[in-house]
Amino acid sequence: MIAERTIRDIVIEEGFVTAERLSEVLAARTDSTENVGDLLQRMGLITEKQHLQCVALQAGIPFVDLSKLEIEQDVARSISHQLAIKHLAVPIEKTEYAASVAMFNPLDVASIDEIRVQLGVDVDPMFATESDIREAIFRAFGSFDSLSVLAGEFAKGIEISSAENAGEEDQATISLNEREDGAPVIRLANALLARAIRGHASDVHVEPGPNDTRVRFRVDGILSEVMTIPKAVQRPFVSRLKVIAGLDIGERRIPQDGRFSVSLSEGSYDLRVSTYPTVHGEKVVLRVLDKSSLAVDLTSLGIPPLSLTRILKRVEESQGLILVTGPTGSGKSTTLYSILNHLNDNSRNIVTIEDPVEYQLEGIAQANVNVGAGMTFANGLRAILRQDPDVILVGESRDPETAKTAIEASLTGHLVLTSLHANDSMAAVVRLVEMGVEPFLVSSSVTLSVAQRLMRRTCSHCAKAYSPDPIVLDSLGLPLDREYVRGEGCEKCGGTGYRGRCGVYEVADISQRIRQMIFVGDSTDSIRREAVRGGMRTLRQDALTKVMDGVSTVEEVLRVTPNESQE
Repeated sequence: MIAERTIRDIVIEEGFVTAERLSEVLAARTDSTENVGDLLQRMGLITEKQHLQCVALQAGIPFVDLSKLEIEQDVARSISHQLAIKHLAVPIEKTEYAASVAMFNPLDVASIDEIRVQLGVDVDPMFATESDIREAIFRAFGSFDSLSVLAGEFAKGIEISSAENAGEEDQATISLNEREDGAPVIRLANALLARAIRGHASDVHVEPGPNDTRVRFRVDGILSEVMTIPKAVQRPFVSRLKVIAGLDIGERRIPQDGRFSVSLSEGSYDLRVSTYPTVHGEKVVLRVLDKSSLAVDLTSLGIPPLSLTRILKRVEESQGLILVTGPTGSGKSTTLYSILNHLNDNSRNIVTIEDPVEYQLEGIAQANVNVGAGMTFANGLRAILRQDPDVILVGESRDPETAKTAIEASLTGHLVLTSLHANDSMAAVVRLVEMGVEPFLVSSSVTLSVAQRLMRRTCSHCAKAYSPDPIVLDSLGLPLDREYVRGEGCEKCGGTGYRGRCGVYEVADISQRIRQMIFVGDSTDSIRREAVRGGMRTLRQDALTKVMDGVSTVEEVLRVTPNESQE
């Protein structure tokens, strides 16, 4: 029987380290559990490439030096960008029957199976270094050359305009048509923005690290890496984004906020920009707001019929406080804007105070919070009350002063809409009391509380029937003999099995009994049970209905909705 070769044997046999030097290193190490290869690489005695060559020899799997290969772009792109990033893998050769795939961890059988499904042929895995794989992925999906080509595709009619002075006639405009022959960093920034918008990203994260800069997109609520940018390009790339957003490129020590707009043939987009100084440079996050896709029709949001009826009834009342709650990115703004649009019939004076104004609605007076100028939510709300309003939107009730002022406004002949951060509809009501508002004011003002989440939709292009874990189905109260569907992963959904999102809603109408419970200080759980007895469908119940309708999966229900046992 042949003894298995160890990493110690291989580094000596390959001539990477002498036996004497290895003995010295092992004698001096303080952590006896540290892998020998990791130790030698950390000390600079072997390179990343040499380390992985040793691992490959030990495992009996070929090692490939990608830096010496010219990979055809079509071959590299035969798996999705997301799958390549997820498994740190890149196809290097492909025939009718098999594909050679360079991987950082070709011992991961599950990863190989997932790649095999997408390629449609057998996979011959090979070891390659992480840095080489990332570079190959960058060349295939995110290099300057490929991104400049991408910029050319989007250059037809795309404009980027600074929103620093939005609304002014002399607003500066930069067209990609003028920048096709510009500096690579300009082409990179423009093409990256175009890719984010066309890829339906809600947020773009530019995150500097010690050796490179990672770029991630948030799509359907999930962050995933799309490319890395060389360290040398980090500062000019970030500066380019700051210039477009009207920020001070010379100031790198403090956070800055700005915005700009992009017009594409498909519609208009606002991008909010936030910078944050880190030890490796400025981190930038861009929030993409698709003005053209804003669902401003309440009936198109997917709210259950009974819940929608309750909302429509309460928003037609002349006074009262309506709460919309949920975590960041749960669609609260869309719901609030849809209510405003429903009420915007020229017979009402509608005024808002927001931080910031995300979408501009015609016929509605909207204003931004400006703390530096003294325009806080509370001060703005007091000013609105002198504008003869019928309907008021307070973007968020963050503090006791704002909450109390909003409640007082709702008790004096105004319909007030606002958002809060709370776990569910009843927790939002109790949250007002916890903020210091008197219970009698809360109980007499709140008429409706809406909690919501966004749940990923099953991709219609690759949806297949499957059988979820019976234990999970039983715990959720779902029938075992029903057919359920989920996406297998395809090019349309980037291999995720999901495409787009749908709303999940919990609408609590504040009955007289609930008002009494708020007034006497009953617990959130008690009030919630009363709301359920009164016909309220919980977030989880609405989500489970969408699962049984084939809209989403049980995995998404567990991910986005609170555990009923904890409610």
